[in-house]
Amino acid sequence: MMDVMASSILDVPVASVWAFIRDFGSIGKWLPGVKSCRIEGDDPGDRVGAIRCLEMDDAGLIREQLLALSDTDHTVAFSIIESRLPIWNYRSAIRLFPVTDGNRTFIRWQGRFEAEPEHALAMRARMPALIYQPAFDCLAERLRGE
Repeated sequence: MMDVMASSILDVPVASVWAFIRDFGSIGKWLPGVKSCRIEGDDPGDRVGAIRCLEMDDAGLIREQLLALSDTDHTVAFSIIESRLPIWNYRSAIRLFPVTDGNRTFIRWQGRFEAEPEHALAMRARMPALIYQPAFDCLAERLRGE
């Protein structure tokens, strides 16, 4: 198993960030490279078990399932159930923590997956640098304007 993680401080309160993160279908608003995102069926974006279908600029179609959502812990967890990425058994969690100094938010995105040896290091580098951190940057930009 490969473990990856990125974290950042956002200069907005947890409640503001959580409003974006908790809606599983809103990832297209804050993850660069998302061409479209929809929740399959009639599930709302905060129902555990919901499946979202993402069309990505560089990775094609990705289907993910919401595994857990906690308004108390400000945590959302999900898995990839279908993609062309050279990984499998991907599980991910995003968690928010209040930073009381300045009413800011510490955001942490952790992922775990398996990959063939020839893809493992590239995917380990890609997740935090090209997916997680750009998402944090986009969130910060979006929330600054709100």
